[in-house]
Amino acid sequence: MRQVPTWQAYERLAASERRDLASGCWQLLNETGEVALSPEAAKEGRFFQSTLDGRRSILDVGCGPGFPLILLAEHGAVVWGVDASPTMSRLARRHVAALGLRRVGVARALAEALPFANGSFDGFAMCGTLGSLPDPGPVLAELARVAARGALVADLEEDYRHRLAPGAPRLLRRLRRDQDKLVLQIVHYLIGPYRIRDERYVLDAESDLGKRLLADPALWEKGWAATGLLPERVPRDLVLDASYDIAAQFDPTTLCDAFGSAGFEVVEQRVEESYGVPHIFSVVRYRRP
Repeated sequence: MRQVPTWQAYERLAASERRDLASGCWQLLNETGEVALSPEAAKEGRFFQSTLDGRRSILDVGCGPGFPLILLAEHGAVVWGVDASPTMSRLARRHVAALGLRRVGVARALAEALPFANGSFDGFAMCGTLGSLPDPGPVLAELARVAARGALVADLEEDYRHRLAPGAPRLLRRLRRDQDKLVLQIVHYLIGPYRIRDERYVLDAESDLGKRLLADPALWEKGWAATGLLPERVPRDLVLDASYDIAAQFDPTTLCDAFGSAGFEVVEQRVEESYGVPHIFSVVRYRRP
């Protein structure tokens, strides 16, 4: 089974959209071209703005379609966003151009290999970035390389502890319709260390088994359906592709440890709900030797 790089998982998510991304769930602007955010996104945006206001140069690492990048344009002299996904970086450029932001740039780049000189930034924004990577170490080491003395990081991550609450499922099995593909998805919520492992098995939709599975009305109404099917129960010749994505997860303590190992210090931290899920809001300072 091959491992899918994290950014490719976002490409897969984007490709599964049934409509133009510019008018779908990735859109940050309303019909009149103004920034239009949900109450949850607006609250998160205020966290990034208040933390990074007045910074000389800000980097949004894993900027996606442009959040919180476009909200930081007036809070730093220069603002850059990077994302490895070509779809996400293209959407971010589209939003920056639509708003006429002149001091904001977008680059397609891996967070582990930033195209900037040492000490280039005194402010960083990360919205779920660390929680989408298999290992935060290389990314935080790269942040340390491009961080100026006293740089601040505004970081927002899901608090993984809610996944481990009594009665919460540790394993999900779903069938999905991803465009024209029939996919068996197995999601494992792991501990020691915290991880989410997402396995995808592309099944032959034209086989007798595939046709029976596609008869489930939920696949056509919602695009997915719960299933008891196990990968080992599927004949090998009916599995057209198999891949997995694994992402590190955090609670407040393990997040502090991850930053600390790269020379950063968490100076403020709180846990609040956002989108109905507990999130860790952290303000982090770089301690340059």
